[in-house]
Amino acid sequence: MRRSWLAFAAVAYLSILAAVIHAQPVQPPRTLSAEMRAALERVYTQALPASVRIETVPEGTGSGFFISADGLVMTAYHVVEDTRGFRVIDSKNQSLSAELVGYDEFRDIAILRASVNEPVPFLPLETTSGPSVGEPLLAIGNSRGQFIAPRYGIVNTVERDIFPFFNSIAISTTIPLAPGDSGGPVLNQAGRVVAVVVAIGQPNGVFESYLSPLQGLGEVIAQLQAGRKRDVPYIGVQLFQIDDETAATLRIPKEGVLIQGLLRGGAAERAGLRGFAIRRENGQEVYEFDVILEADGRPFNNVTELQRYIRSKEVGDTVVLTVRRGQQILKVELRLTPNPTRRS
Repeated sequence: MRRSWLAFAAVAYLSILAAVIHAQPVQPPRTLSAEMRAALERVYTQALPASVRIETVPEGTGSGFFISADGLVMTAYHVVEDTRGFRVIDSKNQSLSAELVGYDEFRDIAILRASVNEPVPFLPLETTSGPSVGEPLLAIGNSRGQFIAPRYGIVNTVERDIFPFFNSIAISTTIPLAPGDSGGPVLNQAGRVVAVVVAIGQPNGVFESYLSPLQGLGEVIAQLQAGRKRDVPYIGVQLFQIDDETAATLRIPKEGVLIQGLLRGGAAERAGLRGFAIRRENGQEVYEFDVILEADGRPFNNVTELQRYIRSKEVGDTVVLTVRRGQQILKVELRLTPNPTRRS
């Protein structure tokens, strides 16, 4: 019997900078004119003193920038996530100890506090408006062995969905970024930070770089500065999309999403949900499994759509799942938790 359908889509957040993203087609890149580049080069000169390199343990490199005179640094959360330690290297090549203040895993941004002995230059944030398609932007980063170097490019789209590599909606650009640039500031021609570097990809063979926008996040950033730590919520399951072969093999309707496995310690395991299992009875294979039909009364037949709905919630929120188990339809209430594979 064929069992290719046993492959599954895990509920996991892949926050890797060099991800290959398979997304919708993009429009051809626009050309960065000499005038645009010259304007951005002037912005780079002004922004350089407030830009930093972030070095992590285990060995890793990221980018960031000061957002206050007393040493607050903004970066991408995945730069410092699950590290044993990190330090900030400023534009004068001074090594500064630092600690994590707050983060928002959903948007992949974090605030650090670097130990500074005097006021430092910092970059203004643009949270009331965002960049537009075709707008030239400057990113500052630490890839390719370079130190706080400029990268220039054009906005392709302002609403790129690259889930699950990035939980929120990204800005896509032609900026030639690489590993080490993640967390760096992205500035407009007015010298204001409009986004943070989070990922790169190559949908349909066309290179793109992806940014986490700051538009509308004034209050969120203030909360992070005050110490808020927002994890992405999880059900704690491994899911599989029910296709025609799966439905025929299991003799079930082609609706809902199948629970292939449970993440140990997750909300689903604690709520008594069941992962897929095979047992033998009277010489025959018997399949045991749960299928999620609805979440909070909303039907879901697509793994990505269900994941997106859960990620939009908060850790600690309660979700009611409608589940098919054999001939039974169950209502299962569970409390969303952080990723159980990374946190006890």
